[in-house]
Amino acid sequence: MVRILIRAGIRFDEFSELARGVYVESAIRDGLDHASSLTRARVSVVTGVTRQQVGYYIDNDGALPSASPTLASVLVEVLQKWHTDPQFVGPYGIPLELEFEASSGRSFRSLVSMVDAKVSAGILLEELLRVGSVTYSGEKHFRAVSRYFMMPEPMSPQQIEYFGNTLTRLAKTLEFNMNPQNSEKRLERFVIADRGLPAEVLPQFATYARDRTSEFLLDLDNWLTPYSKSEDADPSPRIPTGVNVFLYVDPPADQTPLHSLIQPGDEPIPRKK
Repeated sequence: MVRILIRAGIRFDEFSELARGVYVESAIRDGLDHASSLTRARVSVVTGVTRQQVGYYIDNDGALPSASPTLASVLVEVLQKWHTDPQFVGPYGIPLELEFEASSGRSFRSLVSMVDAKVSAGILLEELLRVGSVTYSGEKHFRAVSRYFMMPEPMSPQQIEYFGNTLTRLAKTLEFNMNPQNSEKRLERFVIADRGLPAEVLPQFATYARDRTSEFLLDLDNWLTPYSKSEDADPSPRIPTGVNVFLYVDPPADQTPLHSLIQPGDEPIPRKK
């Protein structure tokens, strides 16, 4: 996580200030070991945050900043409907080629309106073309070449949002399963190579896992499709739910002394006697 923060230009003082607010908010919202009385003094003692700072986050709405969501979720849903909704799928389940706008009938604009009528169809199409999930087909039509939204360049807002969401969802699942109050545990399984894999076999396993996982996720996506309705058509409460799969590789720990990684000329700060 620290590597990503550094690449994103987030300094330690900025991170520590945000973390302090998260400590206060989590302690208040999630409770303090089921304490009978939730006071500012109690929050301060448990979190290690000063009473004055605890009061600041309590008394000032918006003191803990939150980022506005990107269009990634809308882009994903547009592609999903383009591949599954009967209005936009032809024979053998192949997505139909669409014009951007049509006087009547289906079009890319009408597809976007099904997902979110407030979003600009032009901006969405431009992004899908840029990342390669959609291509031109002739002068007026567009073809979906992928059911998945291909993430754009590294460290883009969509990449940062994806990183934060994925890390948060994994942490919440692990925390839920570690909570003794939850007798029913959430799905969290893994498979490992005993004693590791030979380096030359890793690409072969990565390809095999990617192919099998794509089939598995596609099957889950098809199962979820009937429940993908607009909020207007289905007023019942909706709970964000999904399954996330990833391949991990543990690199060897870097034991190189830090002083050997610093360029000459950076003199250590002398300590006061």
